Amino acid sequence: MEKTVLGIFLAVLLFVLVLPVAAQQNTTGDQWNNLNNLLKDAEAAETKEIAVAKFSEAKSIYDSVFRSAAQEVDKESDDLITDAFVNIEKFLQEGNIVEAGLYRQVIDKTIYKIGFMKIEQALDKKDAQSLMDWFTIMEKKFKISEKPSLVTNTALIEIQKSVDNIDKYSITIRNELLEFFKLKTIEELEEGIVALNEGKINDARKFAFEGLYYYRTLHPSVIDKIGMEKANELLHEMEEAVEVTRSNLSADKMKDELEQILREVELIVREYEGGDTSEVGIALAGIKDRLVLVDEEYKDAVVDGKIINQAEYDETVVFLSKATEIFNSNKVALRNLSETDATLLETNFAKMDQTIKSLGEYSIVKTLVDESLIAVNNLTSQYGGSVELDPLVYIEKIEELLDQTSYHYREGRTDIALSLATQAYLDNYEFIEADIAYHDKELMGKIEIMLREELRAMIKNGESPDKVDAHINAIKQELEVAETIIPEFGPMALVVLVAGITAIMVFGMKTQKLSLVPKL
Repeated sequence: MEKTVLGIFLAVLLFVLVLPVAAQQNTTGDQWNNLNNLLKDAEAAETKEIAVAKFSEAKSIYDSVFRSAAQEVDKESDDLITDAFVNIEKFLQEGNIVEAGLYRQVIDKTIYKIGFMKIEQALDKKDAQSLMDWFTIMEKKFKISEKPSLVTNTALIEIQKSVDNIDKYSITIRNELLEFFKLKTIEELEEGIVALNEGKINDARKFAFEGLYYYRTLHPSVIDKIGMEKANELLHEMEEAVEVTRSNLSADKMKDELEQILREVELIVREYEGGDTSEVGIALAGIKDRLVLVDEEYKDAVVDGKIINQAEYDETVVFLSKATEIFNSNKVALRNLSETDATLLETNFAKMDQTIKSLGEYSIVKTLVDESLIAVNNLTSQYGGSVELDPLVYIEKIEELLDQTSYHYREGRTDIALSLATQAYLDNYEFIEADIAYHDKELMGKIEIMLREELRAMIKNGESPDKVDAHINAIKQELEVAETIIPEFGPMALVVLVAGITAIMVFGMKTQKLSLVPKL
């Protein structure tokens, strides 16, 4: 064990020391950092003359270091950055620092995509020098050498020894980098929700911009794994988050919208990961992601009992709070899987909360996170028994939720109506899509659009209750057609995990108070 730890330490140390000599001088990562800092300086400048000078210097770095690479690997990225520079210059002249800052996020995150694509290109071409150079962007941003558990650290050292090792580690390097962008996609939306909860709309806009442009790096991989349609759906959700935060809605309404967007984003992300997309499966994956973020953020937030980075400390609190919330919402199902692991998680969440609030040592939080991740993995592995659940149960629940949607919309409770319509799709229809599509793909797609897009759009746009009811009745008619198909499945019906049934029962209890409304 000691030899393994020592080996990892030496490997990480070697990686830091043997990054191209330019690592101590002027790497591509340094150039990215300089460009970003110059744009920040331009926003903070006391005079327009200083702002213009800083802006011009930043643009010069892009033109000389990144433009040709962007045009080579992704012309769209170059167009986005070029337009962003135009907008930043305009807003700096107008003194609109908030908007200038938003477009700085476009440049910053799009350079990550350029860097990632150049790394992919270097791996394909077995170009170790180019790989190391462009990797300095990822190192500068994500501090990868400080994460010895990542295989990428060892991989880069082995590649420097022999370029032939690229084939061995290429997939691992790519996947470990993509994991950062996946986490950031979810993280930024969550931070936006917290900002809106505090009434900080400008901060929420920044987080939405960041989330969208982080996601652009992940987008091609999502296409490869689950197809263009799902990837574009995820892209649409991230774009909608930006639109919501730039709208004239109140902070509370923006928050509600972002929460719904986050739910849909997480559902597609879990599908991309190849994981279970039931309620409990998503919960376990969500807890795991947030525990990783607690570890990462707290490490740089507190030293010797003092907060040295307030933003990262605040983010630590946010992610632990959300992990705890997800756990509490699924506690019954998780205890049914394993009382021991669920109890350990609950205890560790409380210990982490106490340690973080008292500005305790990072090592304590790290140990608690590691123990908790083992418990999550145990729960995930035990989530294996299955029973049959008739899809008619889901259709019945959808119709019930649609009736509730109609009732609350007519009463003027638009937010509740939108939430119920979303539940009808995410928590129910998603689980029977595949079975309907098996016999009638066109019908499956038609109901999906009517539920996911058209009904929610009508509620958001304030259509008359009569039009909403007519649309709901049309959905129910299509569901009746689906019911005539379902008996053909026989006893095989829909196989779901035992814990999934528990989750549905819990959901039923939560919505029981809303269910006593008249049928249409």
